[in-house]
Amino acid sequence: MAEYCHFNGKTVSLDEVVISPRDLGFLRGYAVYDVMPVVNGEPFLFEDHWKRFERSAADLGLTPPVASDEAHDIARDLIRRHDYETMIVRTVLSGGPSGNGFLPEGNETFCMMVEETAPLPRELYEKGGKVITLGYRRTLPSSRTADFIVPVRERERKLAEGAVEILYVHGGRILEASTSNFFIVKDGEIRTTGHGPRSGITRDLVVRLAKGAGIPVREHGLFEDDLRSCDEAFLTASNKMIVPITQVNALSIGSGEVGPVTRRLLSILDGFMKGYGPDSDRTLPGMSS
Repeated sequence: MAEYCHFNGKTVSLDEVVISPRDLGFLRGYAVYDVMPVVNGEPFLFEDHWKRFERSAADLGLTPPVASDEAHDIARDLIRRHDYETMIVRTVLSGGPSGNGFLPEGNETFCMMVEETAPLPRELYEKGGKVITLGYRRTLPSSRTADFIVPVRERERKLAEGAVEILYVHGGRILEASTSNFFIVKDGEIRTTGHGPRSGITRDLVVRLAKGAGIPVREHGLFEDDLRSCDEAFLTASNKMIVPITQVNALSIGSGEVGPVTRRLLSILDGFMKGYGPDSDRTLPGMSS
């Protein structure tokens, strides 16, 4: 099956895409990105993903060449062109070609494409997974930049240790995971960091769904010491949704099994996604984080 993307104003096959060797994304990693899942044939929570993408671009002094409505139409068109069972929409904006190799010159490179994905193993959601920690704090933590040197470098260690994610810690604080947000549960209360590092769309959705279901949520700092006393833990991400975590490094979380609050959240999110439709992303109150 032919694969298509929207590249600098045109929908073309991936084979036709040519990126300048002087592009700042290629030369300097000067780029931002977004990934959103496709649910029931629709880009999931598109407007919220797009607003975050625009904010990340602004942090780098970049401007997407299309507005939200046009980008939404492009995403839907690309989804229709690809007969994948499960897929994501990936959007990338770089500084574009630059004569001196350093400064953006107002000719950004823009690409939106659809990628086929494989669901995570069912066992991971039933029995939970492991994360490993790494002392690291990203530059521009509130933006989704294309700088993935650390998680790519650490991938072999992650796989060797049977981990699903890398949890960044700094000065005793838990910051974020490499592509996820991290939560713990203590005495029936969900706890997570506030709107700081990589505040995710799925993270915000889960917080709102939890509050709507009457589950208490506290958004404040998390510390490594919290891992020793918490009852449950889980990750959220657009390409993972909610993943129960039962082990951090060699430490077992709580009973070592997926806890009742996490199981309840999995059920609530599953119900929300099953009912998701073409107009859902335009009617969610307050989903703009």
